[in-house]
Amino acid sequence: MSISVLVIDNDKSVRELFVKKMGNLGYKVDAAASGEEGVLMAKHNEYGLVFTDICEKSPGYQIVELLKAEQPATPVIVVTEPNCVDNAVDAIKAGAYDFVFKPLDFGHIEIVTSRCLEKKNLEDQENKLKDIAQNLNEVVSEKYHYDKIIGKNHKLQEIYRLVNSLRDIDSTILVTGETGTGKGLLAHTIHYNSNRSAAPFVTVDCGAIPETLLESELFGHEKGSFTGALRRRIGKFEQANKGTIFMDEIGDITLTVQQKLLRVLQERKIERIGGNQTLDIDVRVIAATNKDVRKMIDEGTFREDLYYRLNIIPIHLPPLRERMDDLLLLVTHFLEKYREKLKKDVRTISQDAVNAMLRYHWPGNIRELENLMERAVIMAAGKDIVKIDIPGERRNKDIYSFGKIDINSPLKDVKREIVAQVEKKYLRELLKSCHGSINLVATRAEIDNKTLYEKMKEYDIKKEEFKHPGDED
Repeated sequence: MSISVLVIDNDKSVRELFVKKMGNLGYKVDAAASGEEGVLMAKHNEYGLVFTDICEKSPGYQIVELLKAEQPATPVIVVTEPNCVDNAVDAIKAGAYDFVFKPLDFGHIEIVTSRCLEKKNLEDQENKLKDIAQNLNEVVSEKYHYDKIIGKNHKLQEIYRLVNSLRDIDSTILVTGETGTGKGLLAHTIHYNSNRSAAPFVTVDCGAIPETLLESELFGHEKGSFTGALRRRIGKFEQANKGTIFMDEIGDITLTVQQKLLRVLQERKIERIGGNQTLDIDVRVIAATNKDVRKMIDEGTFREDLYYRLNIIPIHLPPLRERMDDLLLLVTHFLEKYREKLKKDVRTISQDAVNAMLRYHWPGNIRELENLMERAVIMAAGKDIVKIDIPGERRNKDIYSFGKIDINSPLKDVKREIVAQVEKKYLRELLKSCHGSINLVATRAEIDNKTLYEKMKEYDIKKEEFKHPGDED
């Protein structure tokens, strides 16, 4: 689709020259003989760029202001005589993008036009990303009282819907997922979206507290109940009464503490260590772990009955590599966050840097991405992030495994077979990770779409096998 250009000049020969030259460059050109006519045309038509003549008879900034009032996002380039520089400068201050001198040099005008439209395109993309992030943040904030959960991936949308349905339900929840996927943030979201939101939200990091202290941390103790118990301590369950207790890293607690926790979940009563009073508690429990609890049960390190008590409502947070369609939203969110926090005017990130992030495996998930974006904003020399300090890419070695080698075949045939096996498995794994998105797979594999389709045809791979109904290419 060609870009429409408006030319305003009282000199007919100049207008005709613009129509001819800009038309030859592929632009659709409308011409107006006066500022009034040009403003009227801008009122009724949408233009990608405006050239307007200014003269000494009237201040140049006036026509620019009128044009910008009609089409604020449309760049305006003023055309003037060399002796009218002051007037041109006033027009720039009024919002014009640039100015060119008469007699017209269309080689120079082509360069200015290209640069202007490229800048506008980048600004449009940036504004679009900001609008997407802002709209998403507003929706999340309204529904969950938080503006930090970012994601349009179908798995995240299913989790959002589930959380919204838990408003009046007090059942225990077990959140699983790799380190850095946002389990703590989700627990906060569940609490502040529930009918317990006005009551306390109490967090216990079970993995950071020694076994000898964890029981006291959870249930409290009476003065003198053990050496060092100089005064009564109110435990986390009591502190969270009527609210929510979030037990992070639940997979790290010992079997002894597991047994006592099971009793609390069954009876909804606690006793402080050294006390003889049974206290009723009204607490919703949200537990989280990055471990494979089923495997721990098989190994005898986690009680199966406790698992069933905790896992009434299971929620699994996908790793970032399985929701790469959210990467750009997350990058935009963290860029804005650290731009404001660090008071640095860093506004954009290069396509090369984005491509590098799309190819990365993200073992540390969203936490790693946030840390990387904070570092990138700190290290940025100007307004653009042009390079991302991504660690050496870690790939799943299993995708490079191959079958038995036929030692009776020539080396060239063996090499060809091994390459085919590796390519096929690599592409299948990548398509699975990207939910069948051809564009995303091609970007991460650093090949064009045509080559990707040819490879898929060669190995009889159908993208429909991996594509979720709600996904887009």
